[in-house]
Amino acid sequence: MTGSTAVRRPPLLEREGELAVAEAAARAARDGTGSVLLVSGPPGAGKSALLRALPPLAQRERMTVLRAGGARLEREFTCGVIGQLLNPVLFSVSEPVRDSWLTGAAARVSARHGDGMPANGLIRRDIPHRQLLAGLDALLANISAERGPLLVLADDVHFADEPSLRWLAHLAQRVQHLPVLLVCSVREGDVLADEPLVRQLAEAATTTVRPRLLSAGAVLGLVNWRNGTEADEGFSAACLEVTGGNPMFLTAVLDDLAAEEIAPVAANRARVHAARPVRLRDWLLTCLRTQPKPVWEVAKAITVLGEHADLDLIGRLTGLDEVACELASRTLTRFGLLEAGTPRFAHALVRDALDESMTVEDRERAHVRAAEELHLGGRPAEQVAERLLGVLSVRLPWAAEALRSAADAAVRRGAPEDAVRYLRRLLLDDTLDDNDRAAAYVALATAEVGADRAASVRHVAQATALLSSPQDRAAALVRLSPALFADAPPDVRDQLDEVVTQLGAPGELRGGDRELALHLEARARHVGSADPAELMASAWRLRGFGPDPAVATPAERELLTVLLFATTKVAGSTAAEVGGLGARILRREPATPAHVHGVLPLLVDTLCAADSVAELAPWLDSAFEQCQDNGTTTERDLIDAERALVALNRGRLTEAGEIAHRVLAGPPPDWARTGTTMLVPLSLTAVTTRDGELIRRLLAEPPEEGTNVLVSAVLGLLRGTAAALHGDRESALAFTMDIGWQLERAGWRNPGLFSWRLFAATLQKRLGDTAAARELAEQERLRAHEWGAAAAIGRATRVAGDLTPGAAGLALLREAVDVLETSANRSELARSLVRLGQRLRETEPDEAGEHLGRAREVAADCGDPVAERWARRVGERRAGAGTLTRAERRVVELAADGATNQEIARSLEVSVRAVEKHLTNSYRKLGVRRRTELAGALRARNW
Repeated sequence: MTGSTAVRRPPLLEREGELAVAEAAARAARDGTGSVLLVSGPPGAGKSALLRALPPLAQRERMTVLRAGGARLEREFTCGVIGQLLNPVLFSVSEPVRDSWLTGAAARVSARHGDGMPANGLIRRDIPHRQLLAGLDALLANISAERGPLLVLADDVHFADEPSLRWLAHLAQRVQHLPVLLVCSVREGDVLADEPLVRQLAEAATTTVRPRLLSAGAVLGLVNWRNGTEADEGFSAACLEVTGGNPMFLTAVLDDLAAEEIAPVAANRARVHAARPVRLRDWLLTCLRTQPKPVWEVAKAITVLGEHADLDLIGRLTGLDEVACELASRTLTRFGLLEAGTPRFAHALVRDALDESMTVEDRERAHVRAAEELHLGGRPAEQVAERLLGVLSVRLPWAAEALRSAADAAVRRGAPEDAVRYLRRLLLDDTLDDNDRAAAYVALATAEVGADRAASVRHVAQATALLSSPQDRAAALVRLSPALFADAPPDVRDQLDEVVTQLGAPGELRGGDRELALHLEARARHVGSADPAELMASAWRLRGFGPDPAVATPAERELLTVLLFATTKVAGSTAAEVGGLGARILRREPATPAHVHGVLPLLVDTLCAADSVAELAPWLDSAFEQCQDNGTTTERDLIDAERALVALNRGRLTEAGEIAHRVLAGPPPDWARTGTTMLVPLSLTAVTTRDGELIRRLLAEPPEEGTNVLVSAVLGLLRGTAAALHGDRESALAFTMDIGWQLERAGWRNPGLFSWRLFAATLQKRLGDTAAARELAEQERLRAHEWGAAAAIGRATRVAGDLTPGAAGLALLREAVDVLETSANRSELARSLVRLGQRLRETEPDEAGEHLGRAREVAADCGDPVAERWARRVGERRAGAGTLTRAERRVVELAADGATNQEIARSLEVSVRAVEKHLTNSYRKLGVRRRTELAGALRARNW
């Protein structure tokens, strides 16, 4: 092709039924029975594409194709559509043939060159319509007599000029007697489609077809065609959701995405939803602006009112009566722009196009009127607030209260992100006094806790600066969890210290002031948790409450939780003491999704370290169930992370790993939003299960370490484990020892939180330094005994026993099993049973078998596939070794020589029972079933 570029049109999908109808009509026309096929539907439904698919069908039926298309700007061009239909065929034949066609009545419509008559090509435009109709009928008859049956295609006939439209309506009335198939398309909902001549043409149609919206399968096919590759179903589903299956909308969106080189993968779903093709926007606006004014006004009103639109509100906003609103809505529905039966846009593309078409002033005026109508109509505050978000410069006396009420309602329904929007708009109101502005900042900070921790801290500081009363300032500060103050800027910490001093010590206060003081102390103590001296001070402060501290009020429980965690870090009390008090606190706290924004995650860590998790699992499960109904995604992920930690400390490693994978399945975590509440559990799960994929995801976009020792330790543990999994034990040991140095320097002494010494001991053993490994394990064991948690003692004792040879090591392994029988961590018990069974397999094979069998049962029950597999392999090696102990071999030799059990017992000076036991073990090892087979088994092994 020279001088032009072929148009690459998308394939015609899911139009087999419509094509079959057209094919049947074409066959009938070929046999002399003409008909009218009307293709009707909303804009973009694929009417024109269907008409473009018919010429190949006409070729199969040996029909001549005449085609034309109406255009809004050409409606005043007389006989324009007639010329499009007839001129190409007239100019395509020789002059003698053309002259033979333009004879008789047909000569009346012929325009000869040079005669000065107004013409459209060879068709005259200045004759009376009756002569025009008669002449065109004759011309069509002459052409069909020469060329055979005709397929007449007229696209968008509602845009046709009046003479052309009059002739098409006239042809439709008599086409059944002609070898002609007339196919016309009409856009439903367009005001021009209701013109009398268009209705007359539509009513004359023999058959009407309405192309359906594309299904999910067809959308996927079109996406694949457009991109030339297999698209993800998630990406295709987003395309269907955005366009509703409208072919024109879909093509425009795909072209827009292709121009930006957006790959058709599920990860780009958001880009599909954000697509706003300029070409489609301009087309939509042109369509709507050409409609009667009520249609345009109703469309703008729906844009402003959004999902809260109804005909009553639309009428009040536009000034239209009920009938006019109903007619305009019906037109928009027939256009395919509204959902059936509701004043809601079917596509976000339409709403955004209309919104962009409004000037800033028009948009603000519309939002003011909408807000006023909603407010006066007693609508919910959130509906009013949504409209106020679009109003910045207009002062409304009732707006502040509406925005505050809307924010409260959003928080109650579990949508803090909406509350944040309303409150930020409220803070733009310059009529607020200091107290009202401070209250707005506090409410904003509370709503932001789960989304933007840094902003939450900043807004509480702004509120505190506006207040003068120590009680008011304290009330503002306690809206932030103690955990948020740990990373707060210095000026916020200074504010905290100042208010603590102003309010006074808790012991000197009563009632509400005492509660505020306790809350403030919890925050001050947590801020100081990075200092070892402050940690010890917190441990002593906890002791000052006595053996049975009060847990009646939220402030008491909050402070005790902070002090318990500090005490756990330094092992300042025993696990039993910490676990008992922690359980008392937990029983008084409601299990809600919002707990993740307070100090209760510290209590989860404390109880896990104390091996006291029995009540935690159902408590967290309850919170998670509530979160499914009215919690945020962040809250759900944080609770899931806590559940993973509890599962880990119950020895349910498979369950913990599944939860961790679920949490990390989406985009990388927003560590600024979740803090260490998510990082620590997921990291410990990855390290304990040795899950390389989890470790890779966590290290792909890690949080900034800064001065936070906990973050540094966790990341070092992940990097050390990753190095060990890749066989780089030297680097793994370096990472681990560095972790230990950081934790010791920060005052973290508790082996229940991080058992880094045991990891280092295992690495040193594999590197050949058994003495250093044993020393680290023994240090861990001593600290574990001081702490007193069964899981920590059992774990450390097992590793120490593994590193200690002979009877001393065996005794340690037995001790580990005995201790872990009382622990909630069943995985640790299973692994200790395996080690004990492995150590006993040569000297006490029966006992070893019992331990290994139980290890398999415990590991299978708690979901530790590594321990289960380990136990099975050790058992298999023991059963199939065929190696007899010295005592067993002596018994077998005497038995093979024919000695009885009594004779063997007397000869070896042992009991008959011992002889029977040795023989039983020997039968199994040698693979024999009776005494007479012993001699052959010995010979086979050259014994």
